[in-house]
Amino acid sequence: MFDFLSTSTLAKKERPSKKEAFLKKALLEAQRSLQDAYDGLSNVKEPELIDSYIYELNAANLRYEVILRDYKTLKKGNYLQ
Repeated sequence: MFDFLSTSTLAKKERPSKKEAFLKKALLEAQRSLQDAYDGLSNVKEPELIDSYIYELNAANLRYEVILRDYKTLKKGNYLQ
């Protein structure tokens, strides 16, 4: 009766887009990088390595913020492709 609302059409709308899947994966990787930088910073004593982990921490944090902003924008439907 409602052929235009086939299950395959509904399933496609429920599945995440490639962009969403990419951003989710990137968010997880950024979280891992952030945690690795925190762990490294808490276990190091050499001044040069402390500086290195601080730079790594700042970079991971910025990367996470940008990806999260893009993901939120995508979920709101305001994402320009």
